[in-house]
Amino acid sequence: MAAWRFLTWILVLFALLLETRAAYGLAAVAVILFYILPNLQRRAVENLMVEYPRDVVRLFSGEEAVLSLTVRNASWLPLPWVSGVEYIPLGLGGRTHRWVVSLSPKEEAHLECRLIGRNRGVYEVGPIRVLGGDLFGISTAAMERELYHTVVVYPERLPFSALSLPSRLFPGNIRAQQRIYPDPSRLGGVRPYKPGDPLKTVHWKATGRTGALQVKQYEHTITLNVMILLNMDEPDYDVHSWYSDKELAVQAAAAVAHHAAQSGEACGFATYARYQKWRAGDSGQPDTFSGETGALVIPPSQGQLMDIMTALAGVECQPEPRFLGLVDQVGRGLSWGAVLVLVVPRDTPELVEQAYRLARLGLSVVFLVVGGPVEHQALLGRESRGVSVHRVVREEQRLELWPQAQVRGGSA
Repeated sequence: MAAWRFLTWILVLFALLLETRAAYGLAAVAVILFYILPNLQRRAVENLMVEYPRDVVRLFSGEEAVLSLTVRNASWLPLPWVSGVEYIPLGLGGRTHRWVVSLSPKEEAHLECRLIGRNRGVYEVGPIRVLGGDLFGISTAAMERELYHTVVVYPERLPFSALSLPSRLFPGNIRAQQRIYPDPSRLGGVRPYKPGDPLKTVHWKATGRTGALQVKQYEHTITLNVMILLNMDEPDYDVHSWYSDKELAVQAAAAVAHHAAQSGEACGFATYARYQKWRAGDSGQPDTFSGETGALVIPPSQGQLMDIMTALAGVECQPEPRFLGLVDQVGRGLSWGAVLVLVVPRDTPELVEQAYRLARLGLSVVFLVVGGPVEHQALLGRESRGVSVHRVVREEQRLELWPQAQVRGGSA
C-alpha cells in the first residue's frame, strides 16, 4: 500500500507540472483509490456491528449445537468482502471458524458455527477478528472485537433407573401426617361430584362406569428437601485415578439432581471448588482459563436444576481440604427430615462421624462413593441410624449401585 501511495504523489506532481486534463484525472483516481477509499473502508469495517445472541448456548457432553453470529454493515459504503475468524476452545471442537460474506449498505448477514461438546465445562467462544477489503485487493482494513459468547457443556447424561436407591433417599413426595397440599401425581380415590369442584378433577372413566359425575381425590404431600454435596478436594482423590473419579463424581451428582428434580423434590447443591471458564489459546497455544475458588451453595428449592447443572459444568478440584467443614456448615442449616447426599471419593471415618452427628439432628445422610472400595462395610447398601453408604461405578453407559460388599483392593 505504501508503494501505491508513493506512486499517487508522483502522479499528483506530474499533474501539477503537465496541467493537462488527463493527468489531473489520473491523479484524482489515484487519490480516491489509495487515500479516500481506504479511509472510508476502514471506518466502515470499524463500524461493523458484530453480535452474538443474548442467550447462553447449553448442551450436554457429546451433543452438537449451533452458535449464531450476526454481522451488519452500518455504513452507506458497500463492502465487497468481509472475512472473519472465530476462535473455539478445544472442549468445543478446538478449531477456528472462518467465514466470508459480501455486505451492501445497511445489510446484515447471519452466520452459523457448529459446536461439539467434547468435555463438560464453561467456555467462551471468541474473540472475533474481521477483515474487509475492496474488489481489487488494493487495500484491506482489520478489526478485532473482544466479543465472547458463553457456551455451557453439561456433564454427560447417564440414566438413573438402574440405581436401586434406598426408599428414604428419594421416596418421591413423602406422605405427610398433616395435610399441606394435594399432589396431582398421587391418586387417592374418587368421590361424587359436588358443586364448585374444578372441571379438571373430573374422573371421566369412573363417570362413564357409574353414570354419575365422579371427581378425583389426591393424597396430600409435602416436598422433600435434597441437598447434594460434592467433594472436590484434590487430596482426597487417588493420584492414579483422580481424573476419572472426579468426572464420575460430577456425573453422579448430576444424575442425583436430575432424579430429584423429576421427582418434584426441592433440590440444592454445594461444593468447595474452583469454578473455571475456558478460552481458546492464541496461535495454536493451549486453551487458557480463568476462575475463582470458593464455596458454591445453592439452597434447596424447586425449579433450579439448570443452575445446579451449570455449576457442575464448571467445577474443578482445588488443593485445600475444605469438604469436611462444608458438610458441617451446610448440614446444620438444613431443615429436619432433609436428605443429605455426599458424593465423595472415600467414606473416611471423619466424614462418617460427622454424618452421624447430622443424623442425630434429623437428617438422612447418604454417601455415594465414586473412588476406591468402601471403608465402612457395615453401612454398605443399608441404613444405620440415618446413615447409609453406596458405591457408584460406571458400567455399560449407566450408573449402577453396588450394595454388595467390596474387598479393599478389588477391581472397580
